Amino acid sequence: MTTLPTSDRRRKRPGNASEITLERLRTAIQSGQFAPGQRLIEADLMEAFSVTRGPLREALRRLGMEGTVELVPNRGAIVKAFSREELIDLFRIRESVEGLAARLAAEQIGKTGQQAEFSRGYAAIAEQEGEPAIVFREENRAFHDLILQYADNAQLSLLMKRLQLPVIRFQVRAALDEDYRNESRREHHAVYEAVIQPDPDAAEMAMRQHLRNAAQRIFEGSPIFRTQSL
Repeated sequence: MTTLPTSDRRRKRPGNASEITLERLRTAIQSGQFAPGQRLIEADLMEAFSVTRGPLREALRRLGMEGTVELVPNRGAIVKAFSREELIDLFRIRESVEGLAARLAAEQIGKTGQQAEFSRGYAAIAEQEGEPAIVFREENRAFHDLILQYADNAQLSLLMKRLQLPVIRFQVRAALDEDYRNESRREHHAVYEAVIQPDPDAAEMAMRQHLRNAAQRIFEGSPIFRTQSL
């Protein structure tokens, strides 16, 4: 049975249990612990997360509003599985949204002179060890989160969460082979270089190109999506 770490004992205070359960469920879904299309059984989740039914149902309700899960009458919560068309649409939206995030990050760094801090954050991302595909998924998430952090735009952050763009990364994880990882890292570095200069135009262009390339590699590399053009 999974229990909350000591640092999360605060969940016992009113209002915290559902927040902590929400974050832990979201992380579990995004990391692939729960697969697309999988039914989330309340009794199992209550035991795994050491939470009562009320906070759990509130967390599931909020995940349903985000689009992370689907709340189906008489079946309960099911992890959202995207169709090919939905994935294509989301990748296109992601290209625009994260391109803007890269532009804003470069603009903010230019105004605040935070090149050194940004560089340290970028360098720290590559310090992880472990199974290559798992490490890359975390590295990829951390890089895009770093860009969003320095974009410093609360509404943009909320939009990213509502669109559930991070979910895509884990639904297509089978396509993340070594060539994909190497190409993606080179593209990340191109975005980093443009942000650090800072060059907002180049940063946006590099991020948009990176996401366009990533989508193309994924859809061409996966037999599930190969027949669907971008």
